[in-house]
Amino acid sequence: MLSASDVSCVIPTRGDVDLTQILDTLPFDDIIVWDNSQRDDHGLYGRYAAIEDAKNDVIVTQDDDVLVTCWDQLLVAYEPGVLTVNYPEPWDIPWVACGGLFDRELPGIAFDRYLEHHDEDEMFKRQICDAVFCLLTPSKVLDLGYEDLPHGYHAGRISTTPGWYTGPRAEAQRRCRELLEAA
Repeated sequence: MLSASDVSCVIPTRGDVDLTQILDTLPFDDIIVWDNSQRDDHGLYGRYAAIEDAKNDVIVTQDDDVLVTCWDQLLVAYEPGVLTVNYPEPWDIPWVACGGLFDRELPGIAFDRYLEHHDEDEMFKRQICDAVFCLLTPSKVLDLGYEDLPHGYHAGRISTTPGWYTGPRAEAQRRCRELLEAA
């Protein structure tokens, strides 16, 4: 079994929430918080920018608005070359928001594939990089549970942004589906 000491944890945040409750649940020695208010503001892409600072070759991630407590189960489920995700059914995108475990090179492989055909624009970095990674990477999805934190429903979060589901999210799905069908 993969040990928590062999995994680096990356968490992107805007810097406007207290992460103590999340950090207290993490069994990992190497934790990198990409605080967009203190570093380059990459939005969601901060998750992937933080990987450069990771000490380990296996990465785990979650969002700053959920509490994940299934880390042991995710570690047991780890497979090299496969994105292992904790996300509830039904799903159309296996989001890493509620716990994702993967080899550090996997996001780069997905992003390179995507960027061969599409620009690295603000939509990519701020809104759809997670969808691109999750849709273009072999994945295994487990429904191990998590807890939404109250600030996850505040205005300005991606999932509460007007037009998110019919705009950028739908466009990411369309673009990735085209890439998968062309392969």
